[in-house]
Amino acid sequence: MMRMNFRSGMLVMGLAAMSAMASASNWTAKITVDNAYNLYTGNNTGINLVGGDGWWPSVESYNFTSFNASDYLYVSTASDLSVAQGFLGEFVNTTHNFTLLTGSSSWQVFDAGAYLMPLFGMSGAWPTGVMPTNAQTLAAIQYADANNLWKATSKFQNWDNRVAGNVTVWGHLSPINPNAEWIWHRKAGGPPNPFQPGFNHDEFLVFRVQAVPEPATMAVLGIGLAAMIRRRRAK
Repeated sequence: MMRMNFRSGMLVMGLAAMSAMASASNWTAKITVDNAYNLYTGNNTGINLVGGDGWWPSVESYNFTSFNASDYLYVSTASDLSVAQGFLGEFVNTTHNFTLLTGSSSWQVFDAGAYLMPLFGMSGAWPTGVMPTNAQTLAAIQYADANNLWKATSKFQNWDNRVAGNVTVWGHLSPINPNAEWIWHRKAGGPPNPFQPGFNHDEFLVFRVQAVPEPATMAVLGIGLAAMIRRRRAK
């Protein structure tokens, strides 16, 4: 009977922990995009604008809340297709004490500029330097979800936020974690370095990352709880 009580209690604790991770949480963000961006929280039923900027040399800081277990962090972008382009950021969940840096495999991107005709009835390329509206960004998210068009982001060797020996055109941006890496989308047939100036990688782009731990992470927590139960029962 004691073993059953312990097991039940551990399962309840585990479920409670997972539920807490999926509930509303507080975030801080430090972000820059060359050339312009908007930061959102939400999902394909609706997005909430956190903030944005069109002056790439600056790094912006935000405090915000993610409301639902299904929420993502989204970053929509615009480029001048001229000097360079890239996205660098640090996102910290202060409620549950975990950090998401650009460069991790959790980030995905949708090259919305390659689908302008089905999205908006537009031919040609997305206008240079024009930020998509909130409604256009949501439409892009919904289209990417419906057609399974989210892709892995692109990086390039040593293009990161290191302090010493920084090889990027931006240098080290001290407000952002030095372990963050610049990310973008590389269009097939484009230059190997997606940050190389003057090439249109089907921009505008929408980046996303899940705002709560992925199911695999939740499963790891469950495995850990099961192992604790087995050790307890073996005693």
